[in-house]
Amino acid sequence: MIYKELILYIDDPLREDFIAELLMLNFESFSENDDALFAYIPANRWSVSLLNDINSRLRHRQQTGRLKTYRYEVNDIYPQNWQEQWERTITPIHIGKRVIIHPSWQSANTTRDSVNVIIDPKMSFGTGHHETTQMMIELIEEYCTPEMEVLDVGTGTGILSIIAAKLGASCVIGIDNDPDSIADAQENCELNKIHGIIRLYLGNPEDIHEISNETFSMVLANIERKVILGKFDFLTNRLRNDGFLLLSGLLQEDYSRIETAWKMNNLSHLKTLKRTSQTSDTWLTVALQK
Repeated sequence: MIYKELILYIDDPLREDFIAELLMLNFESFSENDDALFAYIPANRWSVSLLNDINSRLRHRQQTGRLKTYRYEVNDIYPQNWQEQWERTITPIHIGKRVIIHPSWQSANTTRDSVNVIIDPKMSFGTGHHETTQMMIELIEEYCTPEMEVLDVGTGTGILSIIAAKLGASCVIGIDNDPDSIADAQENCELNKIHGIIRLYLGNPEDIHEISNETFSMVLANIERKVILGKFDFLTNRLRNDGFLLLSGLLQEDYSRIETAWKMNNLSHLKTLKRTSQTSDTWLTVALQK
């Protein structure tokens, strides 16, 4: 089968949202590097009207100030080099002091102390490229200690759960309300040969009976501000005394609301990491303790 490769040169923070839109337009596979988002669709589903639709969506973001500049390329990918063409866009990522993330078809230069994580990028959030994921990984590396029990709300690809497990957590529970995310996370757990440590559940965290009376040494939530605020009591109630709550998916303008929420729940603020994207959005990741 012949595929069309759409290369979008857009800023990193916009890519996850745009992937969701491209999925609705029948694109099948995605990858990214520092410069661009790569999206693939069978050639028989491609049309000039589809390209015009995509261009209109990009132009709207530019007109509303969410996107400064953009450009795109469209290439034909023939069967003999389709897989190679897709895989060439993925490169290993080094995060924090020890974490190295790479896909299963690539090797990475690791040392004895490296935390080697295999994530095959698909449609779920969490490949290590986004600022929020990177800052969460840095804080997990700092605060996660052996034998911790960890809850990962909105697990996506399972990347944060896998890193916690590789840092010595004795039990990790990952929850997501998207069936594709749970399937991707399960596959990535198998790639990383993590058996018996991570348990994955599909649904809303409040509805998961297995954790209704459980508390954890660390709770992770890399989701957007509205969801975090809506679940703040739940997240706090899942923490043990002295437990860590790591929150991300937050923008600078969300800080005051999050601060109010942690103070109302009597949590202590440990650290806030900030990263400014190429679109001048400032992303935050917050470490709290009960």
